[in-house]
Amino acid sequence: MKSRFIIIILFIAIASFITGGYLAIKSLRNVDQLNFMLYNGPWRVNPSMDLKNTKQRALIAKVGLFALRESEVIYYTAIMDSDGDPLDSDYDYILEGSVPNARYWSYTLYGKDNFMIPNPNKIYGYNDTSISYTPKDSLNPELQNISQPTYTMHISKERTGENWIPSGENNTMALTLRLYNASPEVYNNLTTIPLPSIKRVK
Repeated sequence: MKSRFIIIILFIAIASFITGGYLAIKSLRNVDQLNFMLYNGPWRVNPSMDLKNTKQRALIAKVGLFALRESEVIYYTAIMDSDGDPLDSDYDYILEGSVPNARYWSYTLYGKDNFMIPNPNKIYGYNDTSISYTPKDSLNPELQNISQPTYTMHISKERTGENWIPSGENNTMALTLRLYNASPEVYNNLTTIPLPSIKRVK
């Protein structure tokens, strides 16, 4: 009798956990319900991980199981372009930006399953050492002394440009920008710091 009671309690606990997790993850499909996020153009960022928040726990479990605390890394994610349209592999995109104020930074493109997109070239993103920067303007060298180095990235099925990320056959895509050990200026201006534009080209 006692063992049956324990089994029933365990069953109820497991069922509640599964149901709660399902409902929380289901709610994440609606971007508007992620009210803990801040927005900077097409990019969104969680300013502070709160594991007591059900939706935050569900989001981390779904897309960032081994995510570091915000004191170490800032995660900016874009699921839409600069015009507000969802990122879709049926289109090509150009991303233009400048070097962020962080010790190390990187971009990674993910597919609809929240994993890196398989491709024969094994190109999944770029970081501050692998990306090719825009050449300096020899006619206006003084401009390069006061501005951060810039770069252009291409997201498309076919190879385009130097900094190319294959998009494969993913009707849903997400691009993540990680800023490791960002400066206080970044932390204090998450919604206003210059971040790359994402333009659909076709």
